[in-house]
Amino acid sequence: MDLPYTDIDYFVFTDAARFVFNGQSPYERDTYRYTPLLAWLLLPTTYWFEYGKVFFVLCDLITGYLIIKLLDKAKRNKSWSILWLWNPMVATISTRGSSESVLTIVVMLITNFTLSNQYALAGLFTGLAVHLKIYPLIYIPSILLNIDALQPWYQPVTRARLLFLLTSALGFGALTALMYHFYGDEFLQEAYLYHLSRLDHRHNFSVYNLTLYLSSYRGFSSLPLFQNYGLHVEKLAFLPQLGLSMVLIPLKLANIDLVSCFFVQTFAFITFNKVITSQYFIWCLCFLPVYTANSTIKPTKTVFLLATWIATQGLWLWNAYQLEFLGKAGIFTTGIWLSSCLFFVCNCMLLVAFANDLSAQKRTQLLKKKR
Repeated sequence: MDLPYTDIDYFVFTDAARFVFNGQSPYERDTYRYTPLLAWLLLPTTYWFEYGKVFFVLCDLITGYLIIKLLDKAKRNKSWSILWLWNPMVATISTRGSSESVLTIVVMLITNFTLSNQYALAGLFTGLAVHLKIYPLIYIPSILLNIDALQPWYQPVTRARLLFLLTSALGFGALTALMYHFYGDEFLQEAYLYHLSRLDHRHNFSVYNLTLYLSSYRGFSSLPLFQNYGLHVEKLAFLPQLGLSMVLIPLKLANIDLVSCFFVQTFAFITFNKVITSQYFIWCLCFLPVYTANSTIKPTKTVFLLATWIATQGLWLWNAYQLEFLGKAGIFTTGIWLSSCLFFVCNCMLLVAFANDLSAQKRTQLLKKKR
């Protein structure tokens, strides 16, 4: 069976842009679950359908430039930027019509401004990032810990931290109020509230895939197992996810290397998310060049971890293809859930490796200071 190259989301984006062009709400398009800003940015697609793909590729290149600036600022080899600029996964996702590169520009700007002590600009762009997608909230604790890092823990309030928080709230509040003015409750429901209760068991690498699949079945709550034990594990997914990405990792890693901390936070957030698709990994790939440039992980271990990550993801995709396109068997016999579990274990192995690597970097820094 021939597979279409263009992502289904791209048709959603362009349809929403067409509604806006005609003076209507982008939410007239079923399954448009994004800020209206994205539809506004893609208005030229009403004249040139491929414009959005070209725009997303341009965003990839701008992100690459900002990565090079970060590498230069950290005095690391700028050639590591090829991990983004020459990455086939990045190129494929943008040319298929996924919009993730719009957000990576904003996240890279936040990182650059924070490391340059430009906290007002960092805050404004953090507000923009959270408006575009909710997940950049996880970076706020790390940024606060990095600002005035020598400040005693019992005196957490500083002028710089307040400036960052106030400008973040201003950036998010102003944009959200503007979108609400135009589109009302529909905007809040589709762009934000929907994602809090999202149950997407299709095209989903997540370890919660099976419970999401069962939850989509109307008779789910009447099954004896769930009547007796009330097992709705997917509703508790946010506890380990936010506990790791917003609390434990920032406390442990934020003052070792902020960019690498962002990388590990994002990877943890994706690993424990209820929904995982390939393009989600773009969120952390933009940090990979800076992290890798200072990594102490041995090349042989790197190859093993990368090969395992690709293999477990490939296994899931193979099983999903058998089910979705060939209709060979149901979800249980195709091994999708087992593949999700293996992929989850692999991602946890990577998380441990990344955290240990950054701890080793910290020990190296301390030894250099003692000398």
